[in-house]
Amino acid sequence: MPFQRKITPNSSPEDKKTYVAVDGLDDFIKVLEKDFFAEVKFQCNYHIDSEKTDLILNIYCNFGLTESLYNFNIGNWGGLAQKDSDSRSTSSFDAAFQKLSTLNNDTIDIAELSVHFKDTSIVTTRIHDYSIPEKLQRILSAISKHFVYFTKGLTDMPYEIFVPVFEYDSLNLLRQERNYFDYWGLYFENDSVHDAMVYNLHTKKMCEEDFFLMD
Repeated sequence: MPFQRKITPNSSPEDKKTYVAVDGLDDFIKVLEKDFFAEVKFQCNYHIDSEKTDLILNIYCNFGLTESLYNFNIGNWGGLAQKDSDSRSTSSFDAAFQKLSTLNNDTIDIAELSVHFKDTSIVTTRIHDYSIPEKLQRILSAISKHFVYFTKGLTDMPYEIFVPVFEYDSLNLLRQERNYFDYWGLYFENDSVHDAMVYNLHTKKMCEEDFFLMD
């Protein structure tokens, strides 16, 4: 069964501009750097047809995933509200993104957010409008809950975690509704061989599957 890890909108270079002015972006980046204890780099893609701007964020942390999850679970990392429900709640991340969105007349969204640690990277891609700011807290909570399973009983850390991947049938039709909590893609390095695995969050098991980009 084929898996696809990332959906990217069809667009040509003429349809977007890479460098655009975004009101309040510097303040938003400062909040991320403070809450994640990290350096943040970004790219802005302005889509001429829709007059909207996509943010691609890279957050560079000078520590490992285990340390970050410990501090996340006690509320000291990420600036995200600790809630198990789907509802949004006030947090510094929420407040900063809402301010950024308001300053830009709700024409800005996060298309991809990557958090790079010393031992792995978590790459989260948008599945619908505002899906990353809405679900980031739950995604990190799920990573914490499934940590022992996708690290093979704490014996092997994937060097990249892709959230999410989607299952397609032979006709390239999506088998389930797109969400962040069915399948993730994992890359492990084994004797200089890069193994791609798909992790099933429902069964808590991994299988060897190829996953690829869909343009």
